[in-house]
Amino acid sequence: MPLGNPSNAVFNQSSPDNYLMTGEYFSLSYNRSKGIANWVTWRLNKNSFGGSQRQNDFRPDNRLPDGWTQIMPSDYSGSGYDRGHLCPSADRSSSEGANSSTFLMTNMAPQKHDMNAGPWEKLESYSRSMARRNMTLYIVAGQYGEKGKLKNKVTIPTNFWKIVVAVPSGQNITKDTRIIAVDMPNIDGIDKKNWRDYKTTVRQIEQKTGYNFLTVLPTEVQSVLETKIDSRQ
Repeated sequence: MPLGNPSNAVFNQSSPDNYLMTGEYFSLSYNRSKGIANWVTWRLNKNSFGGSQRQNDFRPDNRLPDGWTQIMPSDYSGSGYDRGHLCPSADRSSSEGANSSTFLMTNMAPQKHDMNAGPWEKLESYSRSMARRNMTLYIVAGQYGEKGKLKNKVTIPTNFWKIVVAVPSGQNITKDTRIIAVDMPNIDGIDKKNWRDYKTTVRQIEQKTGYNFLTVLPTEVQSVLETKIDSRQ
């Protein structure tokens, strides 16, 4: 996990609401009670891209323990919410397998379309443009809050957040490294908004979620990056 394990998730059924699932293309903390991930983390660089098409094979994740409720694609049908990717499909086009992995339901959460296709997608696209310019991005994305459930199974978050650490490929993360943090409301009516309208600090996301980010970094670097608001336009 490139930026650490912010919730200290463990691969143990005795921790069903902070259940660690690691994979080749991304890792996550799954919350059985909510039916969605707490967070998903991945690395993005120019090698993440290729000619593979969007697979659209939404499906339950058979890596979950036997006996756990499986979230089905149909659980979102007619709800007014998208099956919103946390790790985006377009970040994983190097192979069909890589792209297909992003359609596991453990990588989905209910997102209002205006947010998903608006500022959330704009930051995804911006991140890919940086990766194509020979940057390596270390990303973690997740949610918090609750405003109901889909079919009494899938929690609808009030907010989605994302942290992007961007470094020139081959270089180390330092106090001067660019870091982007956003916190977006899961609502309609924001499709024309820019992702920059939702900039925040890592520290503020920590306060909202109770997580501890950037723990793989030296404390002095972590402290500086967690209090920075991205200033680039």
